[in-house]
Amino acid sequence: MNTLSKLSKFFIICAAVVFVGMVCAIAGAVNGGIEDIDKLADNYDWIQGSPGERGVTAQKVEDYHSIEVTGDADVWIVGREFYKKASWLADQEILEPTEYDVIGKNQVCVVCGDKIEQPEITVENGVLKINAHTAEFNGFSLNLSDTTFTPKILICAPKDVLQSLTVSGETGDVNVLGVSWEDAKIWLNTGDVNMEGVKSGGLSVEIDTGYTGLQGEFMRTTQVSSDTGDVEIDTTLSKAEYALSLKSETGTVEVEEPGEKSFRDETSDGIIEKGGPHKLIAETDTGEVRVRFER
Repeated sequence: MNTLSKLSKFFIICAAVVFVGMVCAIAGAVNGGIEDIDKLADNYDWIQGSPGERGVTAQKVEDYHSIEVTGDADVWIVGREFYKKASWLADQEILEPTEYDVIGKNQVCVVCGDKIEQPEITVENGVLKINAHTAEFNGFSLNLSDTTFTPKILICAPKDVLQSLTVSGETGDVNVLGVSWEDAKIWLNTGDVNMEGVKSGGLSVEIDTGYTGLQGEFMRTTQVSSDTGDVEIDTTLSKAEYALSLKSETGTVEVEEPGEKSFRDETSDGIIEKGGPHKLIAETDTGEVRVRFER
């Protein structure tokens, strides 16, 4: 028993020494800058170095009717109404003013570090396919540059109405502005979904952790499911157009419509109402659900 106790202490001391040594190495690399971090990353696969120098690439693609994005990336899908508007150009956080000339119909712009693997961009049978790859990394990362590890992808949609829109990834935000579609599906492990000025013929959003904010005209079935995160839906249609199924396990559910006092439910029962031909279904385990009808 005594021997085992001594051995346990010995291994604990060894582990502590190794840990302290690694902390000191990382601290030294931080003081030494990006180059030293990159050297550590070459030797230890659990350390991620710098994403490299920021770069912008633009690729013009042939016409397409659908979009399919997979992998880890922050994605912007933008219609002409937005990407040609000076106010949007001023507010967007993707490109610098000197880079605006890469924006245009059928353009796909990628912003990322030169050490990050570039997304694969193709058009197959009328479908724009973008594979941003999924990072297989679990460990320590340090970024001393102004470039993120996750690529930013700007898609300038060529048509007013797309047939379908599909985005799936482990990490990244999805932003859709001024685009219409017949059917859309979005799945994220960690990330936010933001939509503005859209027109949807059907939408399914599934997020493990993240915020969902939708603004536009939502027809047929709109379904949002989140484990952790708030859900906000602002629709240009009236409440009479919808059947509602809204629920939060640990937050409030609120419905607002013009000229009416907002209705709030603070129980886990949620709000279920029969109504018109379209459906709004929103559920979150931890977070709030708010639906606002603009007329």
